[in-house]
Amino acid sequence: MDDLLSFLGIMAALSASSQAITQQMKKRIVFLHLQAKAKPDENILDHLYEEALRRANLHVLAGVNGTVLAALVQVHPLQMLKLHPVWAQSPPIVATSLDYLSAGVIVAYGGPFFHDLLGVLRAYKTQTKAMAPVVMTGKST
Repeated sequence: MDDLLSFLGIMAALSASSQAITQQMKKRIVFLHLQAKAKPDENILDHLYEEALRRANLHVLAGVNGTVLAALVQVHPLQMLKLHPVWAQSPPIVATSLDYLSAGVIVAYGGPFFHDLLGVLRAYKTQTKAMAPVVMTGKST
């Protein structure tokens, strides 16, 4: 249980950091912070294409930020969960790069999930600790 809480805590922290960096970059890179604005005589499909391209670029940027953060703190998410990925038999540079890439994808796109699950697990752990003395003494409240 503690390993899972540790994993979720690290992933939630990296996810929040990745999101904050992406938001700051979004403010500073002109193409990313402007909403697509089609001219009145343009086709609506041009407007939709520009907006979709902007959103796709934001998702790629979030993934890159997550990967860089995972590499900086040397997070290997599958090893934290005691799982052995398929690429573990690859040369070390390839295996490490794929670990960081998987961490970047997990961090970039799983942030709200990690945050919510971490809250649920913390509440469960607190509740089980509070109930432990009751079970041991055999008294109910």
